[in-house]
Amino acid sequence: MRISVDEKREVHPYLDNMKSVAEGIFQFLGKEAEVVLHDLSKPEESIIFIAGELTDREIGGPITDVGLKRLRDENDPDDVLNYKNELEDGRILKSSTMFVTDDNGQVLGCLCVNYNITDLYMVENTIKNFCALDNQKKKSTNDTDTQHEIFADDINDVMEKMISNAIKDVEKPIPYMEKNDKIKVIEYLDKKGAFMIKGAVDHTAEKLNVSRYTIYNYLKEVDNNK
Repeated sequence: MRISVDEKREVHPYLDNMKSVAEGIFQFLGKEAEVVLHDLSKPEESIIFIAGELTDREIGGPITDVGLKRLRDENDPDDVLNYKNELEDGRILKSSTMFVTDDNGQVLGCLCVNYNITDLYMVENTIKNFCALDNQKKKSTNDTDTQHEIFADDINDVMEKMISNAIKDVEKPIPYMEKNDKIKVIEYLDKKGAFMIKGAVDHTAEKLNVSRYTIYNYLKEVDNNK
């Protein structure tokens, strides 16, 4: 079981106190868990504590796209609890993201807990299928939307994958994109909070083969359409 702590970085006392809470949660849940504490004053290198190895991240890694989107959508974001998360290798996680605020309600960071429920999920489905008493498929009341959260060691990887997902959503290669297609890409990224990342405008401009000023104009159009 791996536990890593950033001892050199100065953080808010509230976040510093959360390190022992994070370690306690990990010790309680065991090796199938991962507990991560983020300092959101530096989203590009936000991880200041990590215990566990589910997502292979390290100290100094970036915030995920889910955290960015929550901050983008709300000044005082609600905790996101007990959502289903699927990794690229097919493992299924039960995840929760809880925000840490100061006395004035300003968001300082977030505590993220991931638990590998792949085996439990398979057993649950087996039991449900065995106990079914009719042939009609019924959606479980416990089913929730699956997230595909981007876990990465570098904020540029998060940005790259967000752009890739935006392009897939448009369903058209970049060389064949018209203005409206590129605006859809910008709208997708804006909703995901991508432009909270330092250098995101330049990175997106390079990907879409346009100038950074064009990206700003697209953002204005997206804002006006709202």
